[in-house]
Amino acid sequence: MLKSLAAVAVALIATPAFAETWHVMGATPAELLMMETDTRSVLPNGDVVVWTSSVKTTPAKEPVVKALWEVSCRGEPRIRPKMIVWYDYNMISKDSWVAGAKDGKFQPVVPGSRGEMTYQYACGKKTWPIAVQGSFAHVTNAYASAVEKLATLETRDASLVQPQ
Repeated sequence: MLKSLAAVAVALIATPAFAETWHVMGATPAELLMMETDTRSVLPNGDVVVWTSSVKTTPAKEPVVKALWEVSCRGEPRIRPKMIVWYDYNMISKDSWVAGAKDGKFQPVVPGSRGEMTYQYACGKKTWPIAVQGSFAHVTNAYASAVEKLATLETRDASLVQPQ
């Protein structure tokens, strides 16, 4: 019974709202890193809780990963995972992980890492260059579609160039 309730709670937390605002933190042709800010919350101790997502366009076992983080914005920059959800290409949740007492300890933010990027945006050290509104699935599918179109155009344009 307790296990069933925990599974339902995980599913409810991991289910995105219909109209979320996702902000692009960084992107490469192979991956998009985003943060969802509509559910951003500040805890009484000043820590910030945010969802981030990594969307891979390359063939991967889990092309989309959504994670809930707690970020310490006071004192030394620190971050800890709260939950991770893995999705397949059809945006169906395949697996999830919830941090336990041992797993969810704060760790220092490593310079140049995704953790630093999450810290900077969550704590307001950086401003958002791009915002996209819609469901989580809508945003990730739009990105994947845009990258696919760009790749097709680049391939087509390269084939039109004739060596002289």
